[in-house]
Amino acid sequence: MSKLLRIFGRTGRSKVGSLQLACVLLSALAAGFTGCEKPRVIYKPTPLPEDLPKRFDAQRAWRDLERIVSFGPRPAGSEALAHTAGYIVEQLRATTMEVEEQTFRTNTPRGPMTFRNIIARTRPACPPRFIIAGHYDTKWFPEFRFVGANDGGSSAAAVLELARVLDKQPVDAWLVWFDGEECIKAYEGDDGLVGSTHLSRTLFNQKKLNQVQAMILLDMVGDKNFRLTLPKPYPLEQHLTKKVFEAAYALGLRDYVSLLPNAIADDHIPFLLNKVRAVDLIDFDYGNLPGQNNFWHNERDTLERCAPESLGIAGQIALELLRRVALEKWPAD
Repeated sequence: MSKLLRIFGRTGRSKVGSLQLACVLLSALAAGFTGCEKPRVIYKPTPLPEDLPKRFDAQRAWRDLERIVSFGPRPAGSEALAHTAGYIVEQLRATTMEVEEQTFRTNTPRGPMTFRNIIARTRPACPPRFIIAGHYDTKWFPEFRFVGANDGGSSAAAVLELARVLDKQPVDAWLVWFDGEECIKAYEGDDGLVGSTHLSRTLFNQKKLNQVQAMILLDMVGDKNFRLTLPKPYPLEQHLTKKVFEAAYALGLRDYVSLLPNAIADDHIPFLLNKVRAVDLIDFDYGNLPGQNNFWHNERDTLERCAPESLGIAGQIALELLRRVALEKWPAD
C-alpha cells in the first residue's frame, strides 16, 4: 500500500515522497476530479443500535483472514486474487445486500490490466450515504513470497465482518473492497489507488459522489501490537478524525488511537480530492522495532504477526464512528 508521505513540510517514514504525492494528486485532478456540488439530499439523523460495535465478531473476521491468506500472494490480475474475490462474494451472498463486481481495465506500468472492485449495498435503491472500504490486493514482489496478512488481508476480512454487522441495519452504506491499491512500481500516474480512483470517478460521473456523507477506510488493522496511527488530517479529514477519538474514548479504546504528524496516500485520497469527508483507519507501525515499520511490504507480513483482537478493536471503532456520524444531520444548516 502507499503510505506515509512528506507533506506539510514534515518528513515521513515512507518510501513515498512529496513528488510522488504531487503526481497522484495532479493525475487525479487532470482526470476530472474538480470537486462535487452541494448535496441535493439532506440526510436526517439515523439512530443505529448503541451496541452495534459489540456485534463485530473478531473470531469470525479472523477466520476470514485465515482463508484469504491461504490463497497466497494476491497481486492485481492474479488467480489468487480472483479466488479471494470469489470468497468475499460468496460470503456476501449469505447477507441480504446487493453485491456488484465492478470490473474495468486501465493502463498500468505493466500495460492494460483488468481490475475488480467488490461492492455490497445495504439499501440498493439509495445513494451511498456512507462508504466503508479496504483493499484486498497485495503488492507484487517477484523476489519473495508476500502473502500480505496485514497489508491487504486484514482490511478485506474486517470489512467483510462489518458488512455482516450492517446487514439489515437502517443505513445507506456501501461496503467496498478495492483492487489495485498497491502500486506496481511507484505511486504516481496510473500506478496505485486504481480501484478507489475508478469508483470515485464513476460516482462523480453519475452525480452520486456528492451524496456521500463520509468515507471510512480501513487498512493494516491486524497487527498484534495494534494502534491506530491516524494520518495528519487534511481539512476534510478533521471532523472525522475528531470523531474517531470520541468513538474510541466511548468504547474504552482511547489508548489504541494516536495521531501522526504526516499525511498518508491511501484509498481515501480520490474521495478527498472530490471534497468527500474521509478518514483512514490505519496502523502504520508494523514490526518488532518501534517506529521502524519493519514488517511492512516484506515476507514477514504473515498471520503469526496478526491477531483477532486487533481486528476487533478496529472493527468496533469503525462501527462506533459510523453510529456517531449517522446521528448528524448532513449537510448541516
